[in-house]
Amino acid sequence: MLARGARGLPRATACIVAAAAIGLLAGCGSSSGDSSGSPARAAETIERNERNEEAAALQKEEAAETAHNRELLSQIEAKTSEEAAEAKAKATEHAAAVKAKKREAEAKKKQHALEEQLKKEQQAHKQAATKPRQESTHSRKAVPQRRQAPTKTPSTPTTVPIR
Repeated sequence: MLARGARGLPRATACIVAAAAIGLLAGCGSSSGDSSGSPARAAETIERNERNEEAAALQKEEAAETAHNRELLSQIEAKTSEEAAEAKAKATEHAAAVKAKKREAEAKKKQHALEEQLKKEQQAHKQAATKPRQESTHSRKAVPQRRQAPTKTPSTPTTVPIR
């Protein structure tokens, strides 16, 4: 038995031989009829083939140009989106810097207010601490003055009647 591919080979060969024979017979029949129509048809065929080739070349050229334009467009879009991203990042960075400065200024203001409050409290404590001292100094001076009764001078004798 023949292999499967080997069986198809004689059939294909037979088909090719039959097609070639039909082509030869058809070619012989047309040459016997009108010999002046054949060169005109050949010229038309050549012209048609040239137009088809020109059209195909033009199509290829247009396709290449379109591909080139698409590539340029994608590069431009990529550059634009990159620039937009950089601008957005820069704006975000600027906004963050502004917020940081604002927070820093608020923190300084708060710190200054706390320092002022601390100074006031320290001054109040100092004043509170010095007031008792002053009061005690004043009271010491005032107490002896209160305790002393009016003194009689020894020059004037006092007489007390006895009864």
